[in-house]
Amino acid sequence: MRAFLADLLLVLFIATLAVGVGSNASAGKGEDVRFRRRGGSAAIGADTLLTDTLRRLIESARHPYLRWPNYPDYRVELEALYSGSGYGPIWLENDRPTTQAQAAIDALLSADTHGLRPDDYDAPRLAAVLDSILAGEPIDGSGLALFDAALSVGFLRFLESLYRGRVNPGNLHLGFDLAPPRLDLAAVLGRAIERGEIEETVARTAPGSPRYARLRGLLAVYRELAAREPPSVPVRPVVRPGDAYEGTEALRQRLVALGDLPTDAARPGIRRYDGPIVAAVECFQARHGLEVDGVLGRETFAALNTPIAARVEQIELAMERMRWTREVEDTPAVFVNIPAFGLRVFDPKLGEDRPVLEMRVVVGAAVDKQTPAFRSDIRYIEFSPYWNVPYSIAVAEVLPAIARNRDYLASHRMEIVREFSPDAEALPQTAENLAAVRSGRLKLRQLPGPGNSLGGAKFIFPNPKNVYLHATPATQLFARSRRDFSHGCIRLEDPVALAEWLLNDQQEWTRERIEKAMHAGSPLRVDLLRPVPVVIVYTTVTVNGDQPHFYGDVYGHDAHLRAALSVGYPYPA
Repeated sequence: MRAFLADLLLVLFIATLAVGVGSNASAGKGEDVRFRRRGGSAAIGADTLLTDTLRRLIESARHPYLRWPNYPDYRVELEALYSGSGYGPIWLENDRPTTQAQAAIDALLSADTHGLRPDDYDAPRLAAVLDSILAGEPIDGSGLALFDAALSVGFLRFLESLYRGRVNPGNLHLGFDLAPPRLDLAAVLGRAIERGEIEETVARTAPGSPRYARLRGLLAVYRELAAREPPSVPVRPVVRPGDAYEGTEALRQRLVALGDLPTDAARPGIRRYDGPIVAAVECFQARHGLEVDGVLGRETFAALNTPIAARVEQIELAMERMRWTREVEDTPAVFVNIPAFGLRVFDPKLGEDRPVLEMRVVVGAAVDKQTPAFRSDIRYIEFSPYWNVPYSIAVAEVLPAIARNRDYLASHRMEIVREFSPDAEALPQTAENLAAVRSGRLKLRQLPGPGNSLGGAKFIFPNPKNVYLHATPATQLFARSRRDFSHGCIRLEDPVALAEWLLNDQQEWTRERIEKAMHAGSPLRVDLLRPVPVVIVYTTVTVNGDQPHFYGDVYGHDAHLRAALSVGYPYPA
């Protein structure tokens, strides 16, 4: 360790010769961060060396022994942290690490419990230097400054990762258009040190929803499970209940390990696929978004034999995404999870961590009509709406259908109009008007009423993609396990229930009145008294109660996020 520290000091000496003292960086614009000057080095010269070194480390925005030495994005925060203490150390007192320094390093070493990587924040290196200092190995003011600044940079990086995620989803083609939230890092860290609240600050900075806490607990469970991976299940073309199957024992062990089969529910060594094991497979299928039929087929075998380490990674990706949507933690909100093909409504005001409403949905087709993920606010409901046919659908689907069947518009209750407005006049179906539809000068819309593609209601939340929730006459699709069939908007299994919940503060809107408005045949807009957040999310892991659910990566967004994170720190911003 002494040789290691000597090498560090030599590197610092060379670096400081190149950098020079220079002028101080300007302080941050956020809350003023000031510290009492902690006890300095024993000698005045050593104290001066410590403060001068800290100044140089801040001004150069580079640290010689960090794994990722450059930190220009944190220069302002460091200036705000250290200028208030006269560039004295903030993690040391009388040349000894404070209890807050120990707590901070412990937190960095535990970053993996949040699905993060301790190495990203130099936790092992900081722990080694801390042990060296505590062991009394000689280290001068320059070395103390190195340690102090390194811990500050590492902890600032950790707080930011914990608060807003490691990557900016808007720049990575992940289908999530959301500006990550900001945090006054210097103010948060300054308060944590002054008040002795490192652990509490970490807890407050992480997402506060119970759903995040459950994912964190699930991560610990699955990491332990990955360390003792249960046997894989022998794959056959198909195994039906009652069949003889030599893989039944391996199947039993895997289902027990995954929690779908109680330990004493089936005796070891069995060779026939029946009884409690079939019921356990059905439970497994339900948790993995599969057809619940008890049949061991290609998709069920693939899900059963997915390595536990891959499930661990799915959980880590889900936790990363939860850091992108933390601003809706404390308010009633509607969540649509694309891979789960489901909608859930949570209301924290009720004090219960369970959905007050949930239903199946149909989302955009994976091939070329993917539903984007984003956050907006539901502002109004339109009952008995027109369906304003998007130009892409009009050209790619409706016009070819008219060419095959001249009565297509009439049979589908569609009309040609100049603009999408309730009082727009219907135009005749002429060759000239159809050509104008193709060129975009005229439009197509479908009348309210029976057969309307939007059913009896659509739920509007402004967004540049023109995505909305709506009812549908094609209710048979909700019986399928995989439901990516739409052109991008989201079809609801039970639109009446969602309308009833959204309008529960307008007593005149009873369920009976909602159903009547949906079948009235003329559009009616009903504004919500207050906007309700809606978050279209993409996560392949959820925890419902104490049951983990895993879903397929239908759009490939997990693969893209995994690739972005694989490059290591600093991650693509």
